[in-house]
Amino acid sequence: MKTKRSMLKHTAACLAGLLPAYVALGHHAANTYFDVTTIIEVRGVIIDVKWRNPHIGFTLKTGKADGEERVWSVESNSVSTLRQLGVTPDLLRIGDVVTVAGWPPRQAGNRMSGNHVLLPDGQELVLRGSGEKYFSEGSDQRHTVADIDARESADAADLGLFRVWSTIAGDPNQDRFWEQGYPLTEAAIAGQAAWDPVADNPAIRCEPKGMPSIMDPPYPMELTDQGDVIVIRQEEFDTVRTVYMNPGDVQSDPEPSLLGNSVGHWEGDTLVVSTSHISWPIFDTRGVPQSFQARYEERFTVSENGKRLNYTIDITDPVNFTEPIRLDRFWLWMEESQVEPYNCTPL
Repeated sequence: MKTKRSMLKHTAACLAGLLPAYVALGHHAANTYFDVTTIIEVRGVIIDVKWRNPHIGFTLKTGKADGEERVWSVESNSVSTLRQLGVTPDLLRIGDVVTVAGWPPRQAGNRMSGNHVLLPDGQELVLRGSGEKYFSEGSDQRHTVADIDARESADAADLGLFRVWSTIAGDPNQDRFWEQGYPLTEAAIAGQAAWDPVADNPAIRCEPKGMPSIMDPPYPMELTDQGDVIVIRQEEFDTVRTVYMNPGDVQSDPEPSLLGNSVGHWEGDTLVVSTSHISWPIFDTRGVPQSFQARYEERFTVSENGKRLNYTIDITDPVNFTEPIRLDRFWLWMEESQVEPYNCTPL
């Protein structure tokens, strides 16, 4: 009879064809550096912990092998995602002996992506996924879209647009922003075919993202009203977007930039933002190109109960799309969420 660990290893291998498309959405494309079809275990004493974005890390010193001790570098999820999963800095203590299960590196070296940690008291920390445990039976209790939607909050409907909004990690009901296919021109098809997901992905080098990719972060986002401008502050890459609400403040032909030039107005309670002059050359996470002719119309609408921020973006780019397209997603309000410093470190 298969043990749970062996079944999970088998499951990881079976899901190999599915994982890269999802994992590659992360800041450092984990499947590029780690073998996500295999799970290994490392046991050792924690000698260092770095609790920071874009992913926390800790160091294990293991027992002697071939006459010498080994040191393993373990990296995992972001600070905000781990907070949602109930994992806090005090749970990873220097001096504790733990067992870590996760993905091994694709190249030689004592490095791994940690997905599960077995603590000295038998508690298991699940650092990724939907909560399924590895060392024991069952699942961790964690935030879900349904859980957040069901929260009692008498004043949520009165708070409006300007607050911190969150993405719920590990829940398939948190809608996906990107489509599997688009109405591409021949130029776009050729450009995507030539795209190298490592060499041509600036995020791997900790270079900031542009529009529209920055609007699909797994991290919190805050909107603030500053009078003539609305500021959209993303945790990812410490990004700050400025939306000009006074047309007189907008240049007629601004210089192209990663985030473009954004001008907003209100239609009832919906914030409508028109964005152009974008220099970011990548449209999505799979290398569809983007031209300077790209234009966006974004709509931000808070749900009637005040718990969701619904978002749509209509995109035209005649160089790469044969017709306009629309993407959509939502964020949820979690009172405990905050925008943390990102401090990206290249791998």
